[in-house]
Amino acid sequence: MLIDSGLKKDYERLVETESVLPIKVSDFYLKKVNDEIEHIGTGGPLYRSVLPTKERITLKADHETRDYVEEDKHLPINGVDYIMQKYDDRVLEMITDTCFAHCQYCFRTYNLARFQNSNSKETIKNKVSVLKEYLSKNKKISEVILSGGDPLSIGYDNLSCALRGLKDYNTRIHTRAIVYQPEVFSEETIDLLKENDTRLVFHINHPYEICDVVEEKIRLLGKSGIRLYSQFPLLRGINDNHVVLNQLLSRMDDLRIRPLSIFIPDPISYGASFRVNFKRVVQIMNDLNWSTPSWVNSTRFVMDTTIGKVRHENIKEWDGDCIIFARDGKEVKYYDINEALDAPSDIETLLWRDNL
Repeated sequence: MLIDSGLKKDYERLVETESVLPIKVSDFYLKKVNDEIEHIGTGGPLYRSVLPTKERITLKADHETRDYVEEDKHLPINGVDYIMQKYDDRVLEMITDTCFAHCQYCFRTYNLARFQNSNSKETIKNKVSVLKEYLSKNKKISEVILSGGDPLSIGYDNLSCALRGLKDYNTRIHTRAIVYQPEVFSEETIDLLKENDTRLVFHINHPYEICDVVEEKIRLLGKSGIRLYSQFPLLRGINDNHVVLNQLLSRMDDLRIRPLSIFIPDPISYGASFRVNFKRVVQIMNDLNWSTPSWVNSTRFVMDTTIGKVRHENIKEWDGDCIIFARDGKEVKYYDINEALDAPSDIETLLWRDNL
């Protein structure tokens, strides 16, 4: 059994009452989860990525919120909830609310659940049209980020409509399709991405997500000339150890994937089981920096906030569990998860295959 029946019922109640995303796992990823369960039981890094644990439901931290980055404050068009802008030179479009699988740690859980229950869903064609009109009036914008949901889930025709409609801008796609549904990167789709010079930003969280099938697709994308990047969150129980991060970042470097950022998880409701105390974040960051070459440790540890991305250097004040970050004349408070709630993960569980 993948998940205890009682836990499943408790989780389904949260789906109904707390806008938590329902369990959804692609067949491709489920095979890896089953292999992990066969070797170490439930609760391993791949399991925790897509299936709830008891801790996921019961562990709570102070000052949790449904939407820490306050996406609603960054909607530049009245009545349009899928276009967001934090920075003058780029804009993000939630091109879809659909994912190939639902990540248990998703920071956008509340908003995605809200979108999926909305009666005002727009077609891809209309979303692109609305965005193009906005872009025509905002000449400072040079880059469009397609996010979601997963932009690769919209199908070739819709993706073609979006990319060709935005051909005058730098386009960037954020996706976990490479680990959830790598077959979506067909020859036709790869040609489309190449034709539009689209940057791909992978969300790969653990080295075991890069199997032979995933590696083959990444190499095909690289050979086509598509620029490949990565960013991913630092997650307790999944990758919260510098040894795991080193293995993951080194593996991606071998595949010519340029790492951008490692994100500190948002303090969202029902997300405490994935969070890492900030003192330990700093320790993991230092351990990684002092034990790896520059092409690994150049990756930035960042946090997304309502005033934009901030780093350790942006700390203005640190008093107990309250950390104040400052950027561009603005400040934001972050309430850290208490050290007592953050138990470092067992490295033999995080890298269970290495110990077989």
